Amino acid sequence: MPVESLDATASRPVSPSPAPGGAPPPAGSGVDAALRGLAGAAALVLGPLAALAPRGLPVWAILVLVLSLTGLARRGSFGRILRLTPPVAAVAAFLLLALVSSLWSPSDRALETVLEIGYIALGALTGGAWIAGLPAAEARRLGGLFLAGGLAGGLLFAVEAALDFPLNRWWNSVPDDQLPNLLNGNVPKRTAALLCLLVWPAALAVDRFGRRTLALLVPVGYALACLPLTSRSAMLGIAAGLVTLAAARASALWTRRLFAAAVTAAFLLVLPAALLFSGPLDLDHSGLLFRSAQHRVEIWGHAADRALRTPVFGQGIDASRSLPPEGAVSDFSPIGDSLLPLHPHNAFLQVWLETGAVGAALALAVLLMLLAATARLERRDQPFALALFATAMAMGSTAYGIWQPWWMAGFLSAALMLRLATRIGARIGDKTR
Repeated sequence: MPVESLDATASRPVSPSPAPGGAPPPAGSGVDAALRGLAGAAALVLGPLAALAPRGLPVWAILVLVLSLTGLARRGSFGRILRLTPPVAAVAAFLLLALVSSLWSPSDRALETVLEIGYIALGALTGGAWIAGLPAAEARRLGGLFLAGGLAGGLLFAVEAALDFPLNRWWNSVPDDQLPNLLNGNVPKRTAALLCLLVWPAALAVDRFGRRTLALLVPVGYALACLPLTSRSAMLGIAAGLVTLAAARASALWTRRLFAAAVTAAFLLVLPAALLFSGPLDLDHSGLLFRSAQHRVEIWGHAADRALRTPVFGQGIDASRSLPPEGAVSDFSPIGDSLLPLHPHNAFLQVWLETGAVGAALALAVLLMLLAATARLERRDQPFALALFATAMAMGSTAYGIWQPWWMAGFLSAALMLRLATRIGARIGDKTR
């Protein structure tokens, strides 16, 4: 949907001329200067935050929400977010369903989960509108800061991994005898997954700064860095992104069509597929799969069975973490009182389990509209956007619970930085999309 630039001064004859090099005139107030400084800090700190404290990303998301609301208010542009477009309506309907489903959810933090989904969704709406109206020079400045922070975050993660995470061990007081648990646990995996998302807006930003060859080396370099990692989801995600990037450069239209079919099939077939894998095919005991993949299959089978008991409205938002085992025992490593270790490790399955067919239909509609929105980007930007979509779908299908705040904030940060990257190089007064 076209959105006009918020740089209204570009067409006013009485406005001061921009400084040499296209820089905007000095900020008119301390509030504007503070917004500019905070926006720069948010762009710069994103990479290091993802590298060192992935669970701190919700704080970043809330900061960006406040910044974008304030920025839109300063420009008198709230009308941009008040229109009831189809995507907004679909997200609002899903939030309403999630809120109502908390009445029968067994989770004691169902309402908190609805609140977390809500502020992430609002951050996407307001952040996208705010970034769309940034002057070209400001977008370029923020894009440069994002790249600098991303490089710093990547280097920090590389040094941490090479030295067995000394900063993380110091911060969390991890004793030496617990180091193997740290190395094989979620600490490096979370960062690997987040950087896997952020690599695509970084690559597009590099491309927009005029370094097209170097832009392709950004994801390839990260793919090579993923090889020694224990996060197979990150490996899958970056591989899916690279394949999609190549396909979309050949034909973004057909790549988009294939993804639309794949996402639709995923929502329609995830339940029977999960039951088939864990039942007749018995893949949870197959020697062809590594142990964590076998455990995934077992989890998917349990989740699909529970989902079919409440097929219309689901078990309730956040129910995955609290479903009683009912006497069943895992062949792997059950956690607490549930056969599901907090979530089914598959976003499509989790939506079905917790919100049923109604929630699955709404989530599918949102994803298809998001996919269609990539067609409104400039042609050179579309392969990077589709690569990010592929990476997100691949990791969302195999890794963390889709409602985990830090994980949702990771998707949000990557999407907003991609939107920012599309503004780099735009001319003042241009319409943005």
